[in-house]
Amino acid sequence: TVGMLGILGVRHCMFIIGPSGCGKTQVWKTLMAALNARGEDGLWEQANPKAVTSDELYGTMSKTKEWKDGLIAVIFRNMSKEINGYKSSHLHKWVILDGDIDATWIESMNTVMDDNKVLTLVSNERIPFSPTMRMILEIQDMKHASPATVSRGGVLFINETDIGWKPEVESWR
Repeated sequence: TVGMLGILGVRHCMFIIGPSGCGKTQVWKTLMAALNARGEDGLWEQANPKAVTSDELYGTMSKTKEWKDGLIAVIFRNMSKEINGYKSSHLHKWVILDGDIDATWIESMNTVMDDNKVLTLVSNERIPFSPTMRMILEIQDMKHASPATVSRGGVLFINETDIGWKPEVESWR
């Protein structure tokens, strides 16, 4: 959790890498709870980019030129414009993308992950990252990530042996 806080202090995008069941989700949830406990309000939105099509993820333009927002467009806009539950008092706004990296969707995130910090949609709308926003990718590996993608984020690797067997046994109680 301390490592993650350090990465988020210097990067607006990070990868939490490790096998299933190693505690990736618990790391960021624990950090958010700790930040909230010390008076730094924050919220997060979680999505699995592999569970939807690219059009459902980013949005699509119909043949009649009508724009329909995708999941990421809605989440980013809500956080950036501080609407639908997001407020300026939220010092931490995290977009959690929980799912394997795929060249189909990750390349469209490169402008968000680089210093531009802007999501550019097919509709030509540009949604900027606010200073309180962070993108956290919870993934198993980086097999399908390009060097450009890898270089744009901080990395926290969690080994499955780091937490041991006890939490898994406790979860069955």
